[in-house]
Amino acid sequence: MKKLTTAVIALLLSLGASMAHADWHIGKILSLNINYEGTFITFALTGHSRNNCTCYSTWPNTMCLNRNRLTYKEEVAFLYSARARDKEIGVHIDEASCSVVAMYETN
Repeated sequence: MKKLTTAVIALLLSLGASMAHADWHIGKILSLNINYEGTFITFALTGHSRNNCTCYSTWPNTMCLNRNRLTYKEEVAFLYSARARDKEIGVHIDEASCSVVAMYETN
């Protein structure tokens, strides 16, 4: 039931993001990064290779969480959980900036 709920939420969020050019990327978390001030959390996935992400220019090859989203704390917990359990996740990002739109666990 929890996976179904997560999938439904991800689907609804992705529909809302259709105005922005966004796409899904699936893989395991390679790195999970927090900047010195603790204001940005970024991460990299297996199978996703970019060098032009603009959400946090210091790490242009990583995706970013948006601190202003209502689900920010849950997204941080989700990433730590998936990383600790070595689970594959799906991430929907805004392709222009690499900011996360939605996430789900694939297995």
